[in-house]
Amino acid sequence: MSNIEQHMNKGQDKKKTDKIIIQNPDLSNKNERIIVQGQDNKKNERHQDNKKNERHHDNKKNERNQDNKKHERNQVHNKNEQTDRSIFSGHDHDNKKNEQNPKLNQEKDIITEVDEAPETKERKVPKDLSDKLGNAGLPRATIAASKEMPEGTPGRPTRKSVLQQHVEFWDTDHDGVITPLDTWKGFRKLGFSLAFSAVAVGIIHGGFSYPTQKSWIPILGNPLFNVYVDTLSKAKHGSDSETFDTEGRFVPEKFEEVFSKYDRDNKGGLSLKDIKQVIRGNANVFDPFGWTSAVFEWGTLYLLCEKDGIVYKEDVRSCYDVSNFFIFIQHYSICVLLYNKFLLIL
Repeated sequence: MSNIEQHMNKGQDKKKTDKIIIQNPDLSNKNERIIVQGQDNKKNERHQDNKKNERHHDNKKNERNQDNKKHERNQVHNKNEQTDRSIFSGHDHDNKKNEQNPKLNQEKDIITEVDEAPETKERKVPKDLSDKLGNAGLPRATIAASKEMPEGTPGRPTRKSVLQQHVEFWDTDHDGVITPLDTWKGFRKLGFSLAFSAVAVGIIHGGFSYPTQKSWIPILGNPLFNVYVDTLSKAKHGSDSETFDTEGRFVPEKFEEVFSKYDRDNKGGLSLKDIKQVIRGNANVFDPFGWTSAVFEWGTLYLLCEKDGIVYKEDVRSCYDVSNFFIFIQHYSICVLLYNKFLLIL
């Protein structure tokens, strides 16, 4: 093909293309619009992404600011609380103890005294027992525990309740039966007179033999008026301090109440006047046997343990498990022996 013919064909192709464009003028515009719209959409997407990033950044800033403000408020609040507690107690050391032991905080919130009941102010309840005794209201089956002796008396039997230990001194042959003769001998060993020992036999065996016997038939079921150790908890009388519960266990909290209520000048024991207040304070209505038993028990304890007019707390505690009775016998035996030697010398 010659150059002239090629040139003519190119001109014809161009004319055809121009015709197509002329016949379809919107074709090129559409393409341009599509391209422009695509570019605009991308720009809008980038713009929206930038706005989102800016809002997210602003939110993070706000959150950090709020957290900082909360932290500052908490620090101020904690400082104010610490200041208030320090002012109230006067001792930061006590505040730390209270924070470590929440039970102390709970005790402070409990109201134990009211103006309309003056007895609640006169007879104060013991506090801060948990430091030494843990749960002081939990009865102990085998030990007579106090703040000073939280583990009880060392060496006491662990197969008997504290109430059974309480009468162990009179059960000399350990057969579980205390006869009137056993009681009389026991009081004589402690140094009491013939008359007092006889009265003790009448009160103890007249009042406690029937509740402890196996049969319901009075006298016939127990004609010798014996006291049985295994059922001794049935003989618990009223108008007492409730240091023994109904099963013969020892309740440290009730024991501590005796001294927090009636040892008002903190001398570490009870005077005869205090003991009178104990008996009156514990007296139940229409309970003459309980009143008589309380007078006899506290009176015997005062005669046995009194030192300079005071029955000291540890002597009272050791009477519950009768650990001091054996000590009294040793001292009394030594005194009797010295007295007899003195008579021989004369």
